Amino acid sequence: MLLSASFVASSQIVTARLPHTISFVARQALTHRVLPAPRPRLSAHHQQVVAALAPFSSTCSTPNARPCDDDHDIDNMTTSSYPLSPSKSVDPVHDPAKTQKPINVQANDNAHALVSGTASRKQSKTAPLLSTDPLKGKINNAEKQQRLARDFRSDTITAPTESMIRAMAEASRGDDVYGEDETTNSFQAEIAALTGKESAIFVPSGTLSNQLALRTHLHQPPHTVLCDTRSHIHRYEAGGIAFHCGASTEIVAPSNGHHLRWQEDIKPNLNLSDDIHFSPTRIISLENTLNGTIFPQDEIVKISSEARKLGLIMHLDGARIWNVAAETSLSLKELCDPFDTVSLCLSKGLGAPIGSILVGPAQFIKKARHFRKLYGAGVRQVGPLVAAARVGVVENYPKLQGTHQLARYAGRELEKLGVRLTAPVETSMVFMDTSSIDISISELVSRAASLPSPIKLGGGRMVVHYQIEKQAVDDVIELIKTIKQEKKDCTAPSASAAANGATGLYSSSMAGGNASSNSTTATGNGHTRSSSIEKRGLVFQTIGTSSRKPSDDMRHSVSLVLPLPDRKSALTLQQSISVDKELKPKEVRKEFTILPGSPSEEGQQGRVEMGVKIFATTVRQLRLSVNAFLEDAALICRTMGEFDPLKGAIDEVKRIDLERELEQGSVGIAG
Repeated sequence: MLLSASFVASSQIVTARLPHTISFVARQALTHRVLPAPRPRLSAHHQQVVAALAPFSSTCSTPNARPCDDDHDIDNMTTSSYPLSPSKSVDPVHDPAKTQKPINVQANDNAHALVSGTASRKQSKTAPLLSTDPLKGKINNAEKQQRLARDFRSDTITAPTESMIRAMAEASRGDDVYGEDETTNSFQAEIAALTGKESAIFVPSGTLSNQLALRTHLHQPPHTVLCDTRSHIHRYEAGGIAFHCGASTEIVAPSNGHHLRWQEDIKPNLNLSDDIHFSPTRIISLENTLNGTIFPQDEIVKISSEARKLGLIMHLDGARIWNVAAETSLSLKELCDPFDTVSLCLSKGLGAPIGSILVGPAQFIKKARHFRKLYGAGVRQVGPLVAAARVGVVENYPKLQGTHQLARYAGRELEKLGVRLTAPVETSMVFMDTSSIDISISELVSRAASLPSPIKLGGGRMVVHYQIEKQAVDDVIELIKTIKQEKKDCTAPSASAAANGATGLYSSSMAGGNASSNSTTATGNGHTRSSSIEKRGLVFQTIGTSSRKPSDDMRHSVSLVLPLPDRKSALTLQQSISVDKELKPKEVRKEFTILPGSPSEEGQQGRVEMGVKIFATTVRQLRLSVNAFLEDAALICRTMGEFDPLKGAIDEVKRIDLERELEQGSVGIAG
């Protein structure tokens, strides 16, 4: 009895001196459950009391109880590990007897299980979340390099060199968002000096660089950005101008088929009116190179001079401006002087693993830095990436002239085989139309990929980067020569097609020549439909089939025949609207050929017909692609007066319900 009284008294002393943050319930639990072993910082009296309580630890009713031999546990007791008991009923409206167990009491009951689980984790070292071998084996970089030497899809696929990797390891590791990375700051200053601008900012991509520039320039809509209809900012930046800037684009097709000119193309399409019905032009954005062609510097200077008289901003998408500098021997400063801001890509011809750089006035770059943060594109320790980009400028820029020479060699050899080039080879790109020798681009791509040493082609565009080998170019030439010979030996146009003068891709489908009346013919696994609207000045014929073969993803297609006044007009039209066949081969593809006009038509000796065959993976993609083609054709009609045959009928053609026709099994109809 005396021992019990002494025990109760001692336990009251201990609980009375516990921290005030521990509730009455917790103190009771500590009194009747397990207590920690004596601690050196307790007084002698308290040590005696705790020692007296130790024999009673075996009576602890908590299933998860463990010997309290870890001094760290008592130090970690907080209100979160031992929740407070409620001072009043959880449900003040209903009878306390009918309410559920208070939530914090439930948590108190679960606390010991949590502590027990923590103890078991302490006994072993924390295991890594991911495998220590992230690649599941070593990558053969030498083999990868060999594949890149035969990959013509783009100059963006180049691999970092060993010197780039070394530079990345030695780069500074400061925080660029705070402007504290020495490698980045130094490189930005170097590029700003090279281009003759006050400041520069490094960003992850060329798309972001362009979008930052336009967003920073445009303070408040409504605004319009005037650009080439083939330009990257209009076609391949996911509608960023409308999304980020709330601005529209005024797209203009060059009347000479090569580059925009002030008097002929830009000035007539400017909107300088204060009429509230229109969105005024605020920026003129040019691209150099564009589809591999160089924008003449004297014309750029003229455009800039006239634009600044009108208070317009000049921006340059100079993703491949390095190629222009290498080819023309003009300095970057000379090339950039006519522009307020310039975007320069580091991951294309220069071969950096990532990055572009935007240059312009200091206050402009300061504001662009704000938008970069807003877009979530501020990279912290970016120094290693910048260091790799700098190596690209130092080591790979001098190699660009060699890529231009190899591209020109490819162009000359292709022309010897009869392949038509759809754009002049001025830098590192070759645009080819193999349908001129009766070889479809899809066939060429497939055969190239099946070679013993595969070659990758991205469509009708070949890009020669600094890691391409000459042997790969020779192999492409030899493959085209082989396919051409195979077709000559085994395949010939039908007699009716030959009699009508049709050649190339459409020879098997044009036996009837230009349709003079609507007709529909079922052919095997698809339909062929043609339509004529000659009285309105335009003939479109749909002469393909809705399915090529079951294994082909591009199973939907439409073929159109467009009459044009001469071959030059046809070439200009093709160059202006064919670009997406090279860049989206997996979704939509266009193939072109130019055919001689029908000899039966009087007074039309110079007339030609341009065949356009559009392939798509889905009906919806096909409909969108045909609509886009017609929109582009309409734009060129408005821009270039010689396309009179289109003007009278393009609006009529655009009203075609192509999707409904295709769902009914037809190939499509125009007219």
